Amino acid sequence: MASDADNRQQSAQLQPFRIFLASPGDVQDERRLAKKVIDQISHEVSFRDRLDIKVVSWDQPGEAVAMDAGLTPQEAIAQGLPKPSECDLVVVILWARMGTPLPSDYEKADGSPYLSGTEWEYENAMAAESGPERPAVWVYRRKETPAPKLDDPNYLKIVGQWQKVTAFFERLTNSDGSFEGGVNSYQNPEAFEKKFRGHLRDHLSKRFLSTAAEVPVHQDDAGDDTRKAIEDYGRKAESYHAHLPVAGFATRLKVPIDIEDIYVPLRAMLDLRGVDDGRFADAAHAEKMLHDRDAGLEIPLADAFHQCDQRRFQGVVILGDPGSGKTTHLKRLLLWCLRKGPESLGLPPGMLPVFLALRNLENTQSGLDDFIQAELTQPHLDTPKNFGKRLLKRGNLLLLLDGLDEVADITKREEVARWIVGAVKAHPDCRLVITCRFAGYSPTVKLSADFLEMHLRPLTEAQVAEFVRNWYRIVEQGLAKDPDQAEGIAAEKAELLIARLKEPDFRARRVFELTRNPLLLTNICLIHRHRGELPKKRARLYEECIDVLLEHWRGAVGISTGITAQEGRRVLQPAALWLHREEGRTRATAQELAPHMAPVLKAVKWAGGDVDDFLEKIRDRSGLLTGWDQERYGFMHLGFQEYLAAREIRTRAFKDPAVLRELAGHFGESWWQEVCLLLLALDDPSLFEPFMREVAATLAFVRHADLVEMCLDDAAETSASPFLELVKTPPGKRKALWERQLAALKFLERLAPEEIEPIEDLLAQHPYEAIRNRMAASRRQDAQETIINAADGYELVLIPGGSFTMGSPEDEDGRYRIESPQHLVQVPAFFMGRYPVTNAQYQKFLQANPNLTEPEYWSDRKYNQSQQPVVGVSWKDALAYARWAGLRLPSEAEWEYACRAGTTTRYYTGDGEKDLDQAGWYSANSGRSLRSVGEKVPNDFGLYDMHGNVWEWVEDGWHGDYEGAPTDGRAWLDNASGTGRVVRGGSWDFGAGYCRSASRGGYRPGGRNDGLGFRLSRYVTLGS
Repeated sequence: MASDADNRQQSAQLQPFRIFLASPGDVQDERRLAKKVIDQISHEVSFRDRLDIKVVSWDQPGEAVAMDAGLTPQEAIAQGLPKPSECDLVVVILWARMGTPLPSDYEKADGSPYLSGTEWEYENAMAAESGPERPAVWVYRRKETPAPKLDDPNYLKIVGQWQKVTAFFERLTNSDGSFEGGVNSYQNPEAFEKKFRGHLRDHLSKRFLSTAAEVPVHQDDAGDDTRKAIEDYGRKAESYHAHLPVAGFATRLKVPIDIEDIYVPLRAMLDLRGVDDGRFADAAHAEKMLHDRDAGLEIPLADAFHQCDQRRFQGVVILGDPGSGKTTHLKRLLLWCLRKGPESLGLPPGMLPVFLALRNLENTQSGLDDFIQAELTQPHLDTPKNFGKRLLKRGNLLLLLDGLDEVADITKREEVARWIVGAVKAHPDCRLVITCRFAGYSPTVKLSADFLEMHLRPLTEAQVAEFVRNWYRIVEQGLAKDPDQAEGIAAEKAELLIARLKEPDFRARRVFELTRNPLLLTNICLIHRHRGELPKKRARLYEECIDVLLEHWRGAVGISTGITAQEGRRVLQPAALWLHREEGRTRATAQELAPHMAPVLKAVKWAGGDVDDFLEKIRDRSGLLTGWDQERYGFMHLGFQEYLAAREIRTRAFKDPAVLRELAGHFGESWWQEVCLLLLALDDPSLFEPFMREVAATLAFVRHADLVEMCLDDAAETSASPFLELVKTPPGKRKALWERQLAALKFLERLAPEEIEPIEDLLAQHPYEAIRNRMAASRRQDAQETIINAADGYELVLIPGGSFTMGSPEDEDGRYRIESPQHLVQVPAFFMGRYPVTNAQYQKFLQANPNLTEPEYWSDRKYNQSQQPVVGVSWKDALAYARWAGLRLPSEAEWEYACRAGTTTRYYTGDGEKDLDQAGWYSANSGRSLRSVGEKVPNDFGLYDMHGNVWEWVEDGWHGDYEGAPTDGRAWLDNASGTGRVVRGGSWDFGAGYCRSASRGGYRPGGRNDGLGFRLSRYVTLGS
């Protein structure tokens, strides 16, 4: 055990490096994370024997905030604490507070006061004399906008602090909006940790570690021959592994892509379970299981070796789905070591990377040593005799073993796993990284406790955008005569694709998940570049993605298929339908699939052998039907299975219509939903009429009206015939038929309202009261004066002027004081939207204004169907839309007057919840989901959805009651309580009491949620 004297001597030999943390009290998380990062990096192999890193902050010991503890600069200096200018690095972190003010005797040179102690620290660091000893100064700013509550007693103080922070950064802003000297913005504490870790490691590496580009040679290398052989190996390995070829269907595009240029830093989930209690099927299953047990930690994959140091692991096993980037990551590690040095990854100096493809392993008996020797004698490396054995003797190797699951025989895979574990013991100065698919990592193959298990995460939206930009930049510059011009072209095309991926018709379906997988995202980029756009219908996109994948394996080295992509689809379709007929089944053995594929293989005259041969050839090559382990096959993405199942149903339907009846029997089941939608998206010819005729004959037609709406949105062609036929059916005495007829009538109103006119009288005498009422309401609406707004097709109804009592009486059930006092209001005539603004209408707004931010839930299929009200919009968003459309938000008085439509009850249909059931969607009847507009009973003004479904923004500022409210119907904007705005009407996830005519609420104007939309109005005379 080292003595104190030994420790002091060792510390004296280390180079001191002081980091000053300057920040106010609202970034405690960032300060904690900064200290954690500094501590971890100081213990990394690259730095722990070189640097003595100390954190300096002027706070009380153990406190998380600087300056807030009460020390002034002079007091801190008097206690012997270094000034910021005397440190090596000053880190300033700011968000919504500038910090505690300094005493009045602290002034700047111009006599003005410092905003806070944090500003003094910043200024002191910046005022240090220039030269090599001047500290580096990094400023970090959290981008998230604070949202104080309006009733917070410290509201004004919070706003004042925010203004100080804004003033500080205004000083650092250049005329073009950029920050002087660079300000590192970040979204949240986790993003700060990632950014700060990278900055600090890079800074220390550049300052204290060798950055020579040549391959570092281990200190124990013996002789010039070995040294030269290592240098030659490094150059050849880098050249061989540096590029990813891009070869695609139709385009035949071939461009060398440097992995470093295309690579998007991946994230992984650490498996922190204390015991091994089962295998994971895929990344989604792993995430759920670890999340449920609170046994997962998500980190940047590049931090794997730092985690190993911290947790005392010698190796890493990376598990992931097919196409998730496992191999690319290993190659990136190799390139990173060769180009930037192993220290940049937290590895010991001189560590040499060796890439080993386990698919090439033939003899498992001889062990790791012979395999390394065999791999290094490959023609592309051409190393000297016994080079692999010399490397193992040298030691200090980073062994990158790719594809443990690709060792075909399970017995051999178990044997390989054993000698990998043995290699850890035999070569303690080496590090091992192994990749494997989840399904191939079975209980008998799992590596020992010496290995840190990590699960690759799907790409985030930001990573998708980064990948697309990288891909287009590389491809366009690789093919252009003028690189400068190519850069602009690439940027334009990339932004078009990124924007396309955000559109609701693309993001609303499972196809959006394709972008979260690097291999499939590459296919989407290929299709977009070849066509200039993505297909508007996702069925066509699936088809083209499948063609890319099939043509890719067709052209792979050593594979001669003699089959086209179209024929390949035909072979796979019956397998997809067979798999899908059992809920949750996505994988099967070759023996199970053979009866469904063999007849088609014979029909297309494939000469490559039997089903086993077909599956074996495409396994791990196409990325379409792939081997999830050595026994079972499945589609890489469930969307491909659903699409091919839909195509097979379509093929069979022309000979046997009963298959459509079978599918209609599954209508409304989540497992079959995408199959139904994709079937209707196929055209030439469309099966919309026969399929919807079968659906309309089921009770699911009524229960799942929202899915019928989705069918109308997605279908390649639509027809009113199935709905008209049902409405015309003699009603008899069957109430179940009446309910289906009511549902059909609603869809008929959307598709072909002119078809209703000849049967109006018949429907007005229908035995079902709900149908009679709907026809009566329709006739009243026909007699109303309405306008259709030109910009978006929005319908507004003339609301006659009149007076009403606004607010709720004291005896109304569920009322709040904020609805008092009741007061008489005179409202002039105005136009009011018949429905809340829908997603279809908001989409036109976004198309006309492509630079605007989409609503909060625009990509969520639960909230973005065309006839649902748009949600996730702020008051500012609603106001911008209104101005674009040439309309306005209603006043609160107009809204309540229009809602009541002459009634004085809690709802315009009555006082009880049964009455509310007729008029609106709320928590008890909505099924906890947003509903399409116009499904309930309108009020006497012909307005729908005034109760529930979505809260609606109005123009008024928030006031805690009606004392002093205007009585002429105008919006109440003066003397508001803060900046809040009024919302009215309740929503699908609120109780009945919040949906009353008098109910009101306040919300911050920038706020968004999944139950908040808006409705528009207009003065009778434009320009009023």
